[in-house]
Amino acid sequence: MCTSDDRHFRTGKLARRWLAASLFCGFFSAVYEHFSHGVYSNFMIWLFLFPLILGVLPFAAVRLLHLPTPAHFAENSYDLGVVTLTVGSCLTGVFEIYGAPSEYMRWYWIVGSALAAVGLAAYLMGNGRSKI
Repeated sequence: MCTSDDRHFRTGKLARRWLAASLFCGFFSAVYEHFSHGVYSNFMIWLFLFPLILGVLPFAAVRLLHLPTPAHFAENSYDLGVVTLTVGSCLTGVFEIYGAPSEYMRWYWIVGSALAAVGLAAYLMGNGRSKI
């Protein structure tokens, strides 16, 4: 059985994981841009912002402001949305640098936004909040 302290600890842990993901994305982007022969993509340059703004900030706010912690459904849906948006940004940047944009990249933005919106809606409606 999870206690309130366990759930607050989990949100802090999630914020740290998103921070690590953001740092990894920044490092990956810098290395990729270094070897791109002077061709740049804003999707690759700003790749680290997706996990930073959409991952670290919300979970840190829940932790620091003592807001109700999200239940697993809301948390997982939101996390999948952020991951999908991050991967979509990375692949869009790769295809732009390579010079072969794909029409399928828009699906990453649609699906990622929808998953994040479902997770956020579940949390805000109360169904996605932890009862503890």
